Amino acid sequence: MKAWFISGIATAALLTAGIACAGHLSSTELEPLIKSGKILPLEILQKAAMEKHPGGRVKEGEIEHRNGAYIYDVEVTDADGKDWDMDLDASTGLLLKDDGD
Repeated sequence: MKAWFISGIATAALLTAGIACAGHLSSTELEPLIKSGKILPLEILQKAAMEKHPGGRVKEGEIEHRNGAYIYDVEVTDADGKDWDMDLDASTGLLLKDDGD
């Protein structure tokens, strides 16, 4: 019960911050993946993205299942206002793509 409550709060907070859980994975689909350790919690993935562009903000993001892997596809605006399209491995937080728009 406690884990469900915390997960629900984290999901609601991230959605409020502009992070969408889409790409064929709803919040109800994400919860068991996070609990089982198959993917990292969204707040950790967001923090990993922001470490690359400190002072920026997440505009939107989603977890997708591509080619057998879970990918956190996120758009970040850096402190200078430049947009970045990033992909992180949702299981490890490893940066896979960081392209400026």
